[in-house]
Amino acid sequence: MNLREYINNLDAEELTAYALRCRIAISYMRIHVKYASKDPSISLIKALARESNGRVSVLEVLEHFGVTEVAQAVTAA
Repeated sequence: MNLREYINNLDAEELTAYALRCRIAISYMRIHVKYASKDPSISLIKALARESNGRVSVLEVLEHFGVTEVAQAVTAA
């Protein structure tokens, strides 16, 4: 499951709990994480995957933020 899909499937209470477990504000989750508008820290990447209880992998979090696309482009060059 991709990260945005996971976030969209959470109700308000679940989303708040997820943000708290990831140690970020709910507003940051709704804006910057959901829409990948800021580059995440390594600790946030790990937390987003870990705190999804196996629903979202680290690779899926990286794909959400476009990190794997950049790595593939560099490798292909």
